[in-house]
Amino acid sequence: MNFLLRFAPSRVLYMTMILGAVILGDSMIYNVLPTGVDSFGVSVALVGVLLSANRIVRFVSNTLAAWVLERFGIIVPLSISILIAIGTSATYGLARGFAILLVARVMWGIAFSVFRLSGFLLTIEETQDSNRGRVMGFYTSGARTGSIIGVLVGGLLFDIVGKTVSFLAVAAFGLLAIPAIIALARDLKRVGTALGDLRLPESSDCGGDGEPETSPRELIKQNWFWNFLVSPVPELTRFQRRQILTACITYFAFHTVMSGILVGSMGYFLSQKLPDGLTIAGVAIGIATLNGVIISTRWASGLAAPYFGYLGDRYGREKVVLVAIPICLVSLMLLAFPASLLATVLFLPPAFAATGASITALDATVGGLAPANRRATVMSRYATWQDVGSAIGPLVAYAALGFTSSTLVYIGGAVLMVGAWAVFASVFARSGRLLGAEARSVNR
Repeated sequence: MNFLLRFAPSRVLYMTMILGAVILGDSMIYNVLPTGVDSFGVSVALVGVLLSANRIVRFVSNTLAAWVLERFGIIVPLSISILIAIGTSATYGLARGFAILLVARVMWGIAFSVFRLSGFLLTIEETQDSNRGRVMGFYTSGARTGSIIGVLVGGLLFDIVGKTVSFLAVAAFGLLAIPAIIALARDLKRVGTALGDLRLPESSDCGGDGEPETSPRELIKQNWFWNFLVSPVPELTRFQRRQILTACITYFAFHTVMSGILVGSMGYFLSQKLPDGLTIAGVAIGIATLNGVIISTRWASGLAAPYFGYLGDRYGREKVVLVAIPICLVSLMLLAFPASLLATVLFLPPAFAATGASITALDATVGGLAPANRRATVMSRYATWQDVGSAIGPLVAYAALGFTSSTLVYIGGAVLMVGAWAVFASVFARSGRLLGAEARSVNR
């Protein structure tokens, strides 16, 4: 425990443990549902709907989570969310049919809104701009550890013992979140509040834009476009708001393409290329296991997130993003034109690492730019960009695969990433400023 505290404050550590324990079922379903649709009693056409349902509901539940956390603290909402997460994992194993699985996916989406926003706020409050990327990376790496177990071990269990036992096992693993939430509650009680520093103060009547003649309320009314896209932030300059919006758009692109299209369709891609599975040294490997190994490299790359965060803190987060996107483009082109399946698969881990590094940089950027009294609303809106992208990705991919080839699907994803790179470069590269420089001036 003391060793881990060298990398993250105690409250961030407890939150990391909670998310890492409860995320297994969700990660596992992305692996086994596309390759085992018959076991779940659904059609292939509905796979994309189920994989996206938890993200679609978060369009609404992210805002609800911000409201709940501001008013009730984090302990009670987190405790309820833990129970929901365990219940949904068990439901995946026990239930068959689209309707009940859809309800489970929606309930998980609501719970995850609470988990994610609690983690964002705890991390932002416990860090400064000089170490925010590293600590945010630690939090990400903990969640990725749970995802690795869910995808890799869950896929193996699914192939060996079947759907019911495998999902009940990962549901039982979620019980490990209970001691972590108890420890977090004690830590918050020790500092004398159920919410710590997360309760947001009321907005002041003093603008942070150097324009005191216009009140924040008037600025909110005038800037309805920004309010819708990034939430009301009258304290920020136009350039700072543009930075947040650009980070949100880039975040959206990564999750649409790399998390939604690529990860969501990987099982289908493998089943088409290897319909009979894979045999290595006389050992037959099922598609679910193989897909789990590949996808788990995505989560494994998240274990390096603290280092990626450190690089962004020290050398500039915009540089991380601008280098990462071309790496992702190479991977998408290899998937679109898979002359060698081995080369295609071997380049996926670097692409996943590049994605993880960029997401860590973007998380730290927006967290640093968000004014202290509006962090819950800004981060919940930022998270919604992720959910929109992650929801659209599988839906578009599986809908397109119904009438076109995977080649065009991956090319379309590459086009979106090129556009994101161009927008990001136009805002950040030409500014000559490290990401977070503006945030330091706002939050001093």
